[in-house]
Amino acid sequence: MSRISTEYQFKDHPQTCDRDDLWGQVKRTVGGKPVTDEQIAMIIDAISQGVDLNAQDRLLDLCCGNGALSTQLFGRCAGGLGVDYSDFLIDVANERFARPPVERYVLDDALAYLHREEEPQLFTKAMCYGAFPYFPQPLALEFLQLLHARFTGIEQVFLGQLPDRSRMDEFFTSRVRVPGEEDDPGSLMGIWRTQEQLTELAQQAGWEVRCSRMPTTFFSSHYRFDAILTRI
Repeated sequence: MSRISTEYQFKDHPQTCDRDDLWGQVKRTVGGKPVTDEQIAMIIDAISQGVDLNAQDRLLDLCCGNGALSTQLFGRCAGGLGVDYSDFLIDVANERFARPPVERYVLDDALAYLHREEEPQLFTKAMCYGAFPYFPQPLALEFLQLLHARFTGIEQVFLGQLPDRSRMDEFFTSRVRVPGEEDDPGSLMGIWRTQEQLTELAQQAGWEVRCSRMPTTFFSSHYRFDAILTRI
């Protein structure tokens, strides 16, 4: 498999959706249909509680998509910034949710942004929901190192929807697994990691890690987990 599939998922696919289909654009769907409001509420609660989001926090959402998730979290704190490399999705975010200077969305590659943000100290919490598995291993480490080294005000980071390598068989029940796709960041699901592998990766960048799993009523809890990173 190649990175063409990743480009399709995050840049081409959103443009095939209706501009009002916010969850379809970011593939937050089950059987092709948007997940329910109850499922979205579970995500918001998991992130908020995971990083102890409070009214004084400023949140950095990397790979924010169209902002439909970000805006609900920004409303629980002092605001924040969403970054995504899809011009279509950022256009939707700015059209629907931007409230400068409290809530802003910028078009940029996540790693490029982490290198060049001029005021990294402004942020206190960060998140990357659903996109971290698509970073190749060296870039995933660089991502976490930059957050630790440059964004010194960030105490906690939420990495959401990580495919669990120990539960691959529970996902691959309806189709045949292509050999090696679990290690391919350009595959449909990106890189599958065990909780131990994710922990080792994050510790190399200076983070302590606590892994958690969504309730069994959540649509992907049987094969994904979340990770809460805390600055050492």
